[in-house]
Amino acid sequence: MNHGVATRVALVGAVVLGAAACARNERPSGGPEDRFPPYVIETLPDTFSAVEPGTREVRFRFSERISERPVSGRLNDAVVVSPSTGEVRVKHSRDGITVRIREGFAPGLVYRVTVLPVIKDMFGNALQDPFDLVFSTGGEIVPNVVAGMVEDRVTGEATRDARVAARFVLGDDTVTHWNVSDTGGVFSLRYVPAGTFEVWAWQDMNRDGEVGGSEPQTSFVPGELVEAPDTTLAILTLILPDTTPPRLARATVEDSVKLKIEIDDYIEPDLEEGSITGVVTVVALDTASAEEDSLGTGEDTAGVTGVEEAGVEAGDTVVAAGEAGDTLAEQGAGEPEEETDVPEPVPLPEVGDTIPIRIFQEHEYKVWLALRQDSIARAREDSIARAREAEDAGDTGDAAAGAQGAGAAGEAAVPGIRGAAPAGREARNGPGAGEDSDTADAPDLPRTLSGLLKPARSLVGVLEEALMGRVVYELVVDGIVNIAGVPGGGGVDTLTWEPPVVEKDSAVAADSAQTGDSLHAGDSAQAGDTTQAGDTTGVPPDTTQAGDTTGVPPDTVQVADTSEVPPDTTQAGDTTKVPPDTTQAGDTTKVPPDTTGNMADPNRPALAAARRRTPSPPPPTRRGRAP
Repeated sequence: MNHGVATRVALVGAVVLGAAACARNERPSGGPEDRFPPYVIETLPDTFSAVEPGTREVRFRFSERISERPVSGRLNDAVVVSPSTGEVRVKHSRDGITVRIREGFAPGLVYRVTVLPVIKDMFGNALQDPFDLVFSTGGEIVPNVVAGMVEDRVTGEATRDARVAARFVLGDDTVTHWNVSDTGGVFSLRYVPAGTFEVWAWQDMNRDGEVGGSEPQTSFVPGELVEAPDTTLAILTLILPDTTPPRLARATVEDSVKLKIEIDDYIEPDLEEGSITGVVTVVALDTASAEEDSLGTGEDTAGVTGVEEAGVEAGDTVVAAGEAGDTLAEQGAGEPEEETDVPEPVPLPEVGDTIPIRIFQEHEYKVWLALRQDSIARAREDSIARAREAEDAGDTGDAAAGAQGAGAAGEAAVPGIRGAAPAGREARNGPGAGEDSDTADAPDLPRTLSGLLKPARSLVGVLEEALMGRVVYELVVDGIVNIAGVPGGGGVDTLTWEPPVVEKDSAVAADSAQTGDSLHAGDSAQAGDTTQAGDTTGVPPDTTQAGDTTGVPPDTVQVADTSEVPPDTTQAGDTTKVPPDTTQAGDTTKVPPDTTGNMADPNRPALAAARRRTPSPPPPTRRGRAP
């Protein structure tokens, strides 16, 4: 290859590389980095000007060169033309954009062309705020405004980039103005005509300008602009369309009187209280297990534990606990607790028996529980105050009666306890109570930005009677409405409750173990040393000798043989002469029947008493002692 050919090849390569470099969309090199966003410096036509009907385009010029790629979406989506009267196309130029309507601008209208803050310069700096160009093709420019906020019905958060439209009636025709919500969910339709309208919003996922059947959307909200200029506000809530009723997914037993009911859809929180109903029915019974529970095995859990837990969780406290054998009400009234050796058996349910249940939504349950706790606290305070007043007056008998009466009144005032009065100021505090008492302890409920209650997908069921262990129940729920307004929801589910295992105190367990052993029971009655009688953790099966190991030397044969060995405790404690035969210490057959020597030791009454009950074994072979 000669020199001229090589030169031409090098030039062609340089041109190709240069063209490829120019084709890439990169930031220009050299100079300081641009950190200032672009802004509009000129529009054609000018703002608030009059434009001939049929004009097809308007132009925006920026302070610097802009990119043909917006921050998000397409360039056609970077501009909003309201009202929408035809197909819109956006064309990019070096320092501006041109907005073109194929059919041209219609006559007798006021147009608002908005450049959204997605246009950016070559350094990636985007417009800080939307820019509006307002002009007229024959209509009067009046600053009427329809504004508001778009929120998500489930999360309660603001929804950005939702398309908002308002339809106005102009004579025999309608015109639709529209815009999109900003990052805070706020929207505004400015320079709209006066009169009646209806506004709605949706998430235009496919960007076709139409409401899709699977796109989250709001209902139509009517409004009116009476006098110019006028402003109206609207809160628009997005909900995913749904045509199926909500169904019961699963029911879980949280304790003996409280259920958690899960639904496959979000529930309308504004339903009237009590519109969701339910019933629990016994469908199967494990007779052997249920009899154990009724005779005492499950009494602590099914009869008392569940009710006590309900007092904290479900609110089924004073009355139910008193019926189940709990002496909380009697203790609160100052009467001593009555000890019962054998609990009364709980009647077994029969297949077909029903338990009434009250169904709450989550926010309703929080309010109901707060009212119950407040009522119980007030009843206790009243009983204490009356008791003190009676005590100051010197009438202790009336004090106890007054405390009992106050407790009963408090129970009757608690809503939901077996026919009690409904929740309310008069039911809880009596007629004429202060208004502040109702809201003093009101729980904080989750709400949306507009103040609506957030929906939930679960319910709370409170039973009027405690469930029994190992009994199969059937739950039926009806009357559920989802947030889309579809009624007829509910369902059926089966449930069982396993009573929790009650871990008794170790001291109580030791006492119960000794009570069953008649030999030790006799020892504990005779011996004043309860530390020996109560220590059963290290006792072998034959506890008559092992019960007292502190005063017995390893060779119990010689200690027991008091006829040959003088009561020299120094020799008895001398274990050097005794072979370490531990098997003899545990062999009770070699214990001599003569326990008088043992009775001489005042520190071993329990062992002597135990040996008196032991049959006399044959005398052991006596060992000789070295002179």
